[in-house]
Amino acid sequence: MNYELVRKELSELLEGDATTSVSDLASHATDWSLFAIRPDLVVYPKDADDLQKLVTYVNDVNTRGGDKLTLTARAAGSGMSGGSLNHSIIVDVTKYMNEFKGIEVGDFGTQTHRSGFAYPIAGTATAQPGMGYTPFEERTLNKGFIMPVFPASRKLCALGGMVANNGAGEKSLKYGQNKDFVQSLRVILADGNEYEIKPLTYDELRRLTSKKTFLADVAQNTYRLVKDNWKTIQSARPNTSKNASGYLLWDLVSAPSIKAFESGTGYFDMTKLFVGAQGTTGIISEITYKLVPHENKEEMIVMFARDLADLPKIVEVLSRHDLDTIELYDDHTFKIGIKFFRDFVKDKGFFEAITYAARFLPEFWMAMTGGVPKFVILAESADANAATVHQEVLAELADLKTSMPHLKSFIARGRSAEKYWDFRHDSFKLLTEHSKASRAAGSGTRTAPFIDDIAVNPEHLPEYLPELADILDEYQDEFVYTIAGHLGNGNFHIIPLVDMNKPENKARIVEISDRVYELVLRYGGSISAEHNDGIVRTPYLVDMFGAEVVSLFKKVKDILDPKNIFNPGKKIGMTKDDITKYLA
Repeated sequence: MNYELVRKELSELLEGDATTSVSDLASHATDWSLFAIRPDLVVYPKDADDLQKLVTYVNDVNTRGGDKLTLTARAAGSGMSGGSLNHSIIVDVTKYMNEFKGIEVGDFGTQTHRSGFAYPIAGTATAQPGMGYTPFEERTLNKGFIMPVFPASRKLCALGGMVANNGAGEKSLKYGQNKDFVQSLRVILADGNEYEIKPLTYDELRRLTSKKTFLADVAQNTYRLVKDNWKTIQSARPNTSKNASGYLLWDLVSAPSIKAFESGTGYFDMTKLFVGAQGTTGIISEITYKLVPHENKEEMIVMFARDLADLPKIVEVLSRHDLDTIELYDDHTFKIGIKFFRDFVKDKGFFEAITYAARFLPEFWMAMTGGVPKFVILAESADANAATVHQEVLAELADLKTSMPHLKSFIARGRSAEKYWDFRHDSFKLLTEHSKASRAAGSGTRTAPFIDDIAVNPEHLPEYLPELADILDEYQDEFVYTIAGHLGNGNFHIIPLVDMNKPENKARIVEISDRVYELVLRYGGSISAEHNDGIVRTPYLVDMFGAEVVSLFKKVKDILDPKNIFNPGKKIGMTKDDITKYLA
């Protein structure tokens, strides 16, 4: 394929940019994963019209014979699975398609993620997929609302990636994942047209399928697939409160049965064909998110656990309360924060930096004297009323003191809480940036996210965690692990530091993945709670779901993308050989 000719034709066709420059290809060859794939060309679309022209152009070129063109959408490139890397035209939406469209305030009912803890939906906000989460949040907070299922990479990521990965984060214990907060989407499908995608009643679905459009065919064929395979699909639902692996077929119909749906209960929600699909089913051009009132009065309990065995009991005790968050990070993460402390203060003024550093004196002392706890656990509650949240936290602390008197636990609020969140939010970013600098200087040591997003139902933690620790300990001479994550969901981010210049360590990536995922699946867990499949986990979907369900995933892909032009290989078709092939 003559990509310089393709670039020239696209430059004439599109309002946005098309480039084959060395710098653009290099910057889009990597993300925050282990992998590197040099793309064929990079396009920066100006708007949805450009996206439609781009899909139409690719379809036209591919009818001529010869090499095929494909399209891989990309937002901020902060993904950890290699989901936006491909030998493809990379469609980067962050340069131009980053506008905030507006907010609608109203009573949109209530939702429940954890049984017994409901919350109101008080508005919606619409934006383009290239908008960063942080500026989006600033706009919603100005109106008193928030989209609460943001990831830990909230300062780095963009909305399109959050939706494409079914992202989640610290508040997912209470609120769920992106799939729970996408109200509607606008998507360019494989025919090159833009469609609005939203939940439909059975009557609305029947009206849609009577039309002669590509979307009507998609709706009809997908609904038939779900209806014909209802029991198989529902039994494939992971037994975890979070999951980002596979296609979310079990969430397409929000009713207890097909009969109930066809009698008027629930919705057929085709947004679930795009949330978590990593751009394999179409290209998102606009996102409308649900919003909740911002509960800005926050307090948290900080716990210092000395033993792995404390973690299951902490979850058991705290799950009795209406918490937003139960997070943790380990002693390695803690020490990294101390080691790279200057990075936390580099953007602060002199006096602010001095004040900030003073708040960390107890942590500096712990690090120097060897008193660092094995795990730091953060349990945060929030409410619009300060007195209410304080009473909630007092009750939580009293419960902990009664149930676990040996556990060091205390209340933190305001700036005293901020420092613990800084360690949790920024430690991986700091470690990755410093490992990149080390590699540039010739070192092979780097962060290696490959078992970075495993989850099991918290009820299995007492048996599961010791077995996981035994596996990791076997490799500790070469793989130095940091552990952080969402304890309340049983979701752990295990990210080792490893010398990737050693061929034997590259070979161990698949070996360790095999063993850890076998353990996770034995306890009915998910190989990815929020980071999705990409290069690193697509080969394991058959282990997680079985051949029959993966064949249904393939049928869904064929319905939506019959010519396989959208991010080929992800979700369907990659092997374990691809994991080692594309290691950077």
